[in-house]
Amino acid sequence: MRKALIRLEDLGPGGHYESPEEQRKLGAVTDLLYAEAIPFHAAVISRFVDPGKRIDRTIAAPQDAVSARFLSLLHRWSAMGASLGMHGYTHQFGASVSGEGYEFAYPGCNEDCPPDAAAYTLGRFRAACVSFLAAGLRPDWFETPHYAASASQRKILEACSCVIYEDNPAAPGSRKVTVAASRSRIGNTYYVPTPLSYVGGASVERDVVRIIRETENYGDDDLASFFFHPFLEFPYIRLQDDGRVLYAEDSPLRQITGAMKAMGRRFVTVHVSKNLFTMS
Repeated sequence: MRKALIRLEDLGPGGHYESPEEQRKLGAVTDLLYAEAIPFHAAVISRFVDPGKRIDRTIAAPQDAVSARFLSLLHRWSAMGASLGMHGYTHQFGASVSGEGYEFAYPGCNEDCPPDAAAYTLGRFRAACVSFLAAGLRPDWFETPHYAASASQRKILEACSCVIYEDNPAAPGSRKVTVAASRSRIGNTYYVPTPLSYVGGASVERDVVRIIRETENYGDDDLASFFFHPFLEFPYIRLQDDGRVLYAEDSPLRQITGAMKAMGRRFVTVHVSKNLFTMS
C-alpha cells in the first residue's frame, strides 16, 4: 500500500487558534479532512504559555472560553478517529512563546536555555501526559518541539514513548519508519519521519509544488509524510452568517491531499496496540 501521512502542527489554546473565528476555521479544516476520508494526526501543545502577554492556558483544567473551546475540538477529533500526540508540554521555555520556543536542549543556545537534565526531561513528558489524561484524552505519540533534544534527553523520551513522530537523528533522510532499542514498555521506540517536511508561511506556493513533485518520485514503500500548520488554510475559508462554511478548492492543503490521492496514496495514522506498531 502506498501510504501518506499528515500531521497538523502546533495546535494549542492560543496563538493562531485563540478567537472563536480562528477555532471555527480550525474545526473546518479537520471537518474537511474527515469528510474526504483523510485520517490525520494532531500535534497538541497541552499548555499554551505567552509570558509577555501573561497567558497560561491548559487543556487539563480549562478555566476560560479559549481553552474550553479548544478542548471541545480535541474531543471532536478523537471521536473522528484522529491520532492525537503530545508536542512537548508547553513547546517553549523561559520567556519564549508556545509554538515558537524550544523546550529541550538544542545546539547553539547561549541564553535562556532549557535544562539538559533527566529530572526536567521526565517532568515535561509526565506533565504533558497528565494534561492529556486530565482532559479525558489518550496520547498516541510524542514529538519534540523543533525535533530538538540532547542525546541523553532523547533516551529518556524514547523510554517514555513507544512512538516518536519525527525524523530519527540516527537515520537522517529516511522515508521509512525506523526503530530504536529503548526501555519503553514494548522494548522499542518507533520513529515516524516527515521526509516531505512542511509548508512554510513565507513559501506556501513553492512548498506545495515541491511536496507534490517530490511525492511523484517516491517509491511504493516510501512514506509520503509531511506536517502542516492549519492557519495557512484560513485565508481560503469563509464563515457565513447562516453557519455554512465556504472552503476554496485551491487551498494549499486541498492541493496536496488531492494530488497524493490522485497518485494512489492512502492516508493512514499510526497506532500501538498490544505491543504492536501499525499504520492504518
